[in-house]
Amino acid sequence: MMMAGEERGRGNGNRGLSEGPLPFRIEFLPEIDSTNQELIRRAEQGERSGLALVADFQSKGRGRLGRSWEAGANSSLLVSVLLQLELAPERLGLVPILTGVAMAEAIREISGFQPGLVWPNDLHGAKGKVAGILVESVFQESELKALVIGVGVNLSQGRDDFDPEIRDRASSIYLESGKKILRENLLVKYLDRLGFWLDALGKNRVPEMVDKYSEFDIISGKEIRVRGEKGQISGMALGIDQTGRLRVRSLGKELIFSAGEVIMVRGS
Repeated sequence: MMMAGEERGRGNGNRGLSEGPLPFRIEFLPEIDSTNQELIRRAEQGERSGLALVADFQSKGRGRLGRSWEAGANSSLLVSVLLQLELAPERLGLVPILTGVAMAEAIREISGFQPGLVWPNDLHGAKGKVAGILVESVFQESELKALVIGVGVNLSQGRDDFDPEIRDRASSIYLESGKKILRENLLVKYLDRLGFWLDALGKNRVPEMVDKYSEFDIISGKEIRVRGEKGQISGMALGIDQTGRLRVRSLGKELIFSAGEVIMVRGS
């Protein structure tokens, strides 16, 4: 395990990491069922906040809405972070928002390609989805004990590396930028920016976070469909509010969504 502030680049698991302290402990695993699920297990056993778990391969990677996340060994950045935050329930929706901003900033700095954010948890390029975020809660006797933030980023895949059923809507940093970047470089920059935005949240700098999100938001001002538990509505995305909820204008009214799946309308 690599501890925050330790010298990086030594040992089998720490290859390619830059110097400087991080607010996280980083552990590398060759294979796991799911980095999120492993951190949930560890949280239930008393693991403390700040552990970042990175896997070369996940046999049962998961995305939102019960979907699977599949990636060939060493083709992606697969990382989950365990956090124990004192956070009001109404602010939980800001966690995937700040995570998306942190990863978008990291990808832009490391690769030169600027991804777009699609509420609530996806990062896209011109050719398709590049990354996804899954935030899960760990409860103990109905009390929030911890949060696990999982991110999967497609790094080096070519078009033929994706399964046929997702090939037309999946992408990678390589396909978008033409560059093959080091996983560890992206990891370090992501954790650096994640720490920055978590600190901002703790200091109530939410307007700054929302403004930064808007720089990467690619659905604001566009026609979308939002699919939720009660059905589907169509309207124009208006950005997010100060709690991370999606604002949509539909049939002359402004609607607010705290959860749901966004579908882009072709031609918008």
